Amino acid sequence: MATSFLRPFLGLLGWILLVPGALTALGAAWLLASSLNLVGDMRSAEGRVVALVPGTVGTMGRAAHGSKSMVEFTAHDGRTLRVTDPVLRRLQAEHAIGEAVTVRYPAKDPLQAEISSSRWIQGFIGFAMLLAGLVGMSVGGLLLRLRPKPAMAASTARTPTSPSETSS
Repeated sequence: MATSFLRPFLGLLGWILLVPGALTALGAAWLLASSLNLVGDMRSAEGRVVALVPGTVGTMGRAAHGSKSMVEFTAHDGRTLRVTDPVLRRLQAEHAIGEAVTVRYPAKDPLQAEISSSRWIQGFIGFAMLLAGLVGMSVGGLLLRLRPKPAMAASTARTPTSPSETSS
């Protein structure tokens, strides 16, 4: 009776950990690959911080205030662009107005540019997500593997193998 409840419970729990863990690991792998410039045609350019843009982000019911750096740079096609770095830094931006920074951007869409120093944050988050995804996958797979065998399969596991066993 106890195994009839435990088996489906461990199976469900295993799948609940395995599937999101695998999806998290895939997303983390993409995040790491993009932070290491392994995805697509990435370009770099020298830029200059021209403004600090205030912003807020909500975390667990609290609003965190900070600022993002707006950078002006010249793309490989000769266009001068202004983009806001996607990373919100608490209290104040990491860069001062007028500071020279290196910008990286996809060649197909320079408006998706970001300050290169933001890359380590993206890499750290990607590594943490990858670790969490792998742990979830491991625990989910272990739970699926450790489920008790069904009672029916254990009772019918011994089948006659020779004609003499069937006649007696």
